[in-house]
Amino acid sequence: MFFSKPTLAAAAALLGLASAQNPSKPNINPAFNRGRIETDLRNNLRPHQSNWDYWGAGWIPQGCRDIAGWKNLNPNDFTVFNVHYDDCGEAWTFCRHKNAGASEIDMIDIFGRLPVRMRSYIRHFMATPGLNDGAAAFIYQNGDVVFEDRPQLATFVHEVSHSLDFNGLKQYGSPFSSTGIWKDNFWADKASVSDYSKTNWVEHFAEVGVIGVYDKVVPGGIGTIQPSWNDVFHQYATYQGYLGDKILPGGTCRDRFANSAPVTKSGKRKMIRAEAALLGEKPVVEFSKGSNITIIEVDPAMEGKILDTVPNTQILA
Repeated sequence: MFFSKPTLAAAAALLGLASAQNPSKPNINPAFNRGRIETDLRNNLRPHQSNWDYWGAGWIPQGCRDIAGWKNLNPNDFTVFNVHYDDCGEAWTFCRHKNAGASEIDMIDIFGRLPVRMRSYIRHFMATPGLNDGAAAFIYQNGDVVFEDRPQLATFVHEVSHSLDFNGLKQYGSPFSSTGIWKDNFWADKASVSDYSKTNWVEHFAEVGVIGVYDKVVPGGIGTIQPSWNDVFHQYATYQGYLGDKILPGGTCRDRFANSAPVTKSGKRKMIRAEAALLGEKPVVEFSKGSNITIIEVDPAMEGKILDTVPNTQILA
């Protein structure tokens, strides 16, 4: 089809207007079966082998301590441990509240199922009890992720997709979901992937991420559970195409957030001798010089900024 110049200009104006709007189109029909997505992801993303060790008494990562303070939780109620997976030469540090809905094994298992190059866009993984905020999980721009209940794999893919949106495609713009590339491919499709994806462009990217990862890791792809897959094809294909092997199983870690500094759980810079005697050995959190890991830089202005809060209504019963 050929457009006259006035028609082309009008079309461009309409596209610009559309890009400024939230990503609202009719939901895909039939709706995605979220229970099936969770089951299939778990069956095809197997946990990596791991071992773990505990931090010395009285120490906690600054990132975990900050979140504990913001959420009115006592840092002394957290167990801190390093988890070493067989596909990365550097450990991740987890922080688990004593009343968390997720056990240490839950945390180690679910995190180890994520493809390592996705996993690399998480700094610290925290498990807390329910915070009475209506949320199941949330993530910060620095890669710290918090789960208030036993984590689901699809929800974790959603959360990591937020970090990828802000930190994984900076060469195109950050967040990537704000770019014309992303928005134009949404408007090229007939449907939205979910009702929640219509909230804003950031949530849209993360919801599409679940579909994009499923399509790559489950044999037969998304068409095996969704006959209307073509109605959202441009969305998940764009997610896949730009992120490339970051969302694929296999390989080893290559990009990581630098760990936050170890601080005392008490927050005291000066302690009386009796208090200091109770402290374990201060943990070493710097990556080894021979790790060849590229540090993911965080905008200082975004430190402590929540990117996303997944409501409990988005979690499978």
